[in-house]
Amino acid sequence: MDILGCNTSLDILHQMGEVTNAYPVVRNYTGNNLTKVCATLSASDEARIHPDKIACVAELPAGYQATLKLTVDTGVGLDTAIQVVVNTNEGLSTTASRSSCRDIGLPGWLPDKAGVIELNP
Repeated sequence: MDILGCNTSLDILHQMGEVTNAYPVVRNYTGNNLTKVCATLSASDEARIHPDKIACVAELPAGYQATLKLTVDTGVGLDTAIQVVVNTNEGLSTTASRSSCRDIGLPGWLPDKAGVIELNP
């Protein structure tokens, strides 16, 4: 797993003000299909639970990858460190982190491949 990027933006839809978004890409190099692949985002200054804190892919076939968008409610103006933990039904797990997410993102912006399952490059 890699974190393609992270940023801060506003989330007025959920009445949370400043939030931190992360865009992990989860790759399946195991040789087996993985089921219930779930990524969970946490932050150094996390406040309320955001509904997009966890994202799951029902199945990630061998040789494929999925890009996800995760969001947590974070403190206004604070430098945020993040960690993404991925777990599967098969008992596999992995972790990635970023020490700083100060870039500003547009509210509601999604990378083109968010939620898309595609062949590993």
